[in-house]
Amino acid sequence: MASRSTRKTPAVTRQRKDSANRDETVAEVSTLVTDGLLKSDKLRELIHQTVTNAIETKLESLIDRLDTQEARLFELEQQLEHKEQEIRYLAGQVQGACGNLAEQKTVLNDLEQYSRRTNVRISGIAETPEEKTDETVRKLLDEKLGITIAEEAIDRSHRVGKPGQDGRGHRAILVKFVSTRTKVAVMKARRQLKGTSVVIREDLTAENMKLLNRTRRHEKVKSCWTIDGRIIAMVTDTNGIERKVNIRRHRDIDHL
Repeated sequence: MASRSTRKTPAVTRQRKDSANRDETVAEVSTLVTDGLLKSDKLRELIHQTVTNAIETKLESLIDRLDTQEARLFELEQQLEHKEQEIRYLAGQVQGACGNLAEQKTVLNDLEQYSRRTNVRISGIAETPEEKTDETVRKLLDEKLGITIAEEAIDRSHRVGKPGQDGRGHRAILVKFVSTRTKVAVMKARRQLKGTSVVIREDLTAENMKLLNRTRRHEKVKSCWTIDGRIIAMVTDTNGIERKVNIRRHRDIDHL
């Protein structure tokens, strides 16, 4: 005997057919309406106008935003140009200040060197307890250089520096003569000390001593010396010609 759940009654079958017929009718009507609407010129014009208006509205919004961004960009470019002008001005001020500072340092160095114009430094003389450096200097000048000076010719003298600077534990003697004439005579006669342990040099400022040492190390410098604190270098050019050059600043060495 067949189960009741698997049997389809005539009423159910009719309901399903009616539903399918309604769906087909709705689809047909929808197709007819859509085709009719699309064939309507007014509707197409309405759709075109609606889409055009929407696009124009969006474009206007984008253009307004672009105009705002361009205005902001122009403002930033103006600010940047103004800042660059300020930077160039300040850089010029700094460069001028640095130039003035360098020139002032040179002037001060020259003044300090001028204050030492009667000074010499003597190294290589043995240091003894309770020595009198004035007498030691006068004896050296008389015995080694043939220069006899009175006690009053020396303003003052004393040992300077650290022990061992001459390689034997003896500090140099700084001598200040009363007159430039005595100092010049001593500097001219110092060549007689060649081959001995004693060396007489001008009393240079720390800056001029740096310049002198750097000048000595330059590959183009054959020899160098000082006159009244001024550094003179004998330079050999690339063509083999020798010439004297005054060295006052580090850039003078750079330009050799």
